[in-house]
Amino acid sequence: MKRFLPLIIFGLLWVQLNAQDKTLLISEFLNTESVDVYKPIFSDVESVNGDLFSDKDLIEFSYHQDFQFRPRKGDRMEWSDLGLLKWRKEAVDGDGFIHFQTYSADYQMAYAAFYIENSEWAKLNFEFTSGQMLEIYIDGVKQKKGKYTWEKPSEEGKLNIQAELAANNHVVIIKTLYSKKEADIWKLSCKVDIENEFNTVQLNTSLDPFLYMDINHLMNGVDIQQVKISSEGNYYFITYKMTNKKGESQVITDVRAIADHLTMQLYHGTDAYDLKWAPHGNVLTYLTKVGGKTWLWEYNMDNGRRFPLATDLGNITSYKWAPNGEYIIMVCQEQAKKSTSGLNKLEGVEDHWPWYRNRENLYMLDILSGIKTPITHGYLSNNLEDISHNGRYILFSQRIFDQSQRPYSKQILMQFDKKTRKVDTIWNKFGASNVVYSPSDKQLLVLSSPSFFGNEGVNLTSAEISNDYDGQAYIYTLKDKSVKAISRSFMPSINKATWKSNDANHIYFSVSERTYLNVYQYTISNEEYVPLNLDMDVVNAIDFSTMKPLIVYFGSSISTPKKAFMKDLISAEIIQLDYPEEKFFEDVEFGLSEDWNFINEKGVTIEGRLYYPPNFDPTKKYPMIVYYYGGTSPTDRSFRGRYPKNLFAANGYMVYVIQPSGATGYGQDFSAEHINNWGKTVGEEILQGTRELCESYTYIDSTQVGCMGASYGGFITMYLITQTDFFSAAISHAGISSLSSYWGEGYWGYLYSQVASANSFPWNNKDLYVNQSPLFNADKVNTPILLLHGKSDTNVPPGESRQFYTALRLLNKDVELIEIDNQNHHIIDYNKRILWQNTILAWFDKNLKKQPDWWFHLYPKKKL
Repeated sequence: MKRFLPLIIFGLLWVQLNAQDKTLLISEFLNTESVDVYKPIFSDVESVNGDLFSDKDLIEFSYHQDFQFRPRKGDRMEWSDLGLLKWRKEAVDGDGFIHFQTYSADYQMAYAAFYIENSEWAKLNFEFTSGQMLEIYIDGVKQKKGKYTWEKPSEEGKLNIQAELAANNHVVIIKTLYSKKEADIWKLSCKVDIENEFNTVQLNTSLDPFLYMDINHLMNGVDIQQVKISSEGNYYFITYKMTNKKGESQVITDVRAIADHLTMQLYHGTDAYDLKWAPHGNVLTYLTKVGGKTWLWEYNMDNGRRFPLATDLGNITSYKWAPNGEYIIMVCQEQAKKSTSGLNKLEGVEDHWPWYRNRENLYMLDILSGIKTPITHGYLSNNLEDISHNGRYILFSQRIFDQSQRPYSKQILMQFDKKTRKVDTIWNKFGASNVVYSPSDKQLLVLSSPSFFGNEGVNLTSAEISNDYDGQAYIYTLKDKSVKAISRSFMPSINKATWKSNDANHIYFSVSERTYLNVYQYTISNEEYVPLNLDMDVVNAIDFSTMKPLIVYFGSSISTPKKAFMKDLISAEIIQLDYPEEKFFEDVEFGLSEDWNFINEKGVTIEGRLYYPPNFDPTKKYPMIVYYYGGTSPTDRSFRGRYPKNLFAANGYMVYVIQPSGATGYGQDFSAEHINNWGKTVGEEILQGTRELCESYTYIDSTQVGCMGASYGGFITMYLITQTDFFSAAISHAGISSLSSYWGEGYWGYLYSQVASANSFPWNNKDLYVNQSPLFNADKVNTPILLLHGKSDTNVPPGESRQFYTALRLLNKDVELIEIDNQNHHIIDYNKRILWQNTILAWFDKNLKKQPDWWFHLYPKKKL
């Protein structure tokens, strides 16, 4: 916001050009002093392939591993022999050239750079003029064309580079090679032409390295994936996923000592995975693949000793240490035999899942002897829940699907006594839960739905059915089978829990609290919840030392990438362990963000937040994108995400994220609004909030507002535009157009519907399944809509978008459908995700900014 106020006042730096206007000449460069470069010894001797080392080879050689730098005046760039090249500012002469100083060496190299900012997607032609050799890098990417010829000053050579650039501030770096024998003057100039067909593009050239979040910052960089602390609190490790601009990624785990935070070990994801700290000592265990077999290794941090605990673990999927350190329970999968006839009779509603017939069983690995013994067998999968602290008991469960009543499956929870070999059934009841032992092993901490124990966990004032996705906590006493609900009046939704073996009076809960992911300490003695101050909007994961009051965790905030921290629970001191993307984002400018709430018709506060463009000018009007999920999960404040609000804002949009009724994390009354509603309340709240927001701020252009959502949010998009013409453009990714077809198809349609459409079916509630389905109201649509869908979507089948597309085309509505090959509910493939993300922005640019160039570049008009 601060950056552009001087530009608004003086109006000097922006230059408006189109095809009829004068070409833009770059008037200032950053450049380095020149350095001597040399051909290698024996460069005049043919290689094994018959090649000589040419002048072209000299400039093409990769002196730098990459060009991911954005220089500014005064910066120094490393060179060989620990030398540093200083970037300096130079204005062009009367003929538009900058000049490089020449020395006595036969060959010299230098670098020049400038920044060019385009206000919208642009197709630009850069014309470089020089008598010397040139290579061009735009945003760190080497351009395919280079200039590999020499000319005298009187006949300067030209190099034309065409670039298609999304709106941003782009760095152009020129690598230039001078030959003393070929020329006596070393100079360079550049001019830029705009080749957009439809629109006038605003260009700004500068020497300022600022930029806005772009697709590179969304897709690439270093992402923290986990952080774990050793039981004794002496070591920790952080696992990173590193991705470059080619979509190449690798996983690395960095093991460090807490005393000095220095690296002790590095593990690559292909070499070691599923790292875990042993319950005693400073011992790390992990899995590897050796000769096609899975090995389990132990590494002692204190003495550096490494040895295999097991050398053939079969189809192991996970493992867990017994708290006493005497054994490990391994979970191994048995693959079901496939039918060879080509015909497959379903053995139940769930049998269309490809993995449904696979089974998991438990095996025990004794640490002292190395003997592996089977624990479970049989037709049903056996799922490990927990191991008692004394090591005597193993808690496991089985799941049986039963369509006789909601939620259509039962959990059988059993306890195996390792000493007596006896198995006791703790419960056999409808629902699902996660269960762990208390420190005394006499109680169980149960995480489940409000209705798992009947009405024990339900806290509703008016609704009749609770939302099963609203996570609750219970303490179950094994001796008398009594149950105590400990979170009925606790508003956040509980996701995970830790009950430390040396702290029986406290339980730590990771929760969804409105749009935050927080951690609370629950004190059993006084039944009090106290939030831990962890300085992050979204705490992705947390881990506890058993022996010391230390925790490690990582997370992000609205405009801050992931960081890792350690906190002392006694002193409350927080130490930052790593901020791996600090350098990657150092030049990125983010716009302001603020909470924006309103009161709905029932008097309930509906929360939202507003993202501003980084170059926000309150005297202008901006188009706005309204984003929502609208389902049972809140849209949290995490930094990146598949629908990156910072990226949308960086492209010149106000972005309004609304959290309508029905989401967890706001209390059971709020989440129960999701049941049997299917968009009615959510749609009304989105429209009310958007209209009130537009009326509140003059800089929002209420005539250019778009809406978008995915999955349930994609359904909401379809539904919204059957109810109102307020929006000027819409996007639905993987949306549901017909509640009845979604209910019966896909992998989880009927299971999600047993919550969202509790006790309602196509045969007993046609008003819900027909009237709330966008397909049956397609004739009311007047908003241009883009439908996006993975062709292999197993959650919401692609037919949901196809049938809505068919209806709208028959009705002569403005609709586009883009299907993504070999992609499921989420777009995972690196290159396809970039195209998919660009498609979203191009659609909104076309319809909200009236800038269609990008869209027609991606999808040229065709006559079929």
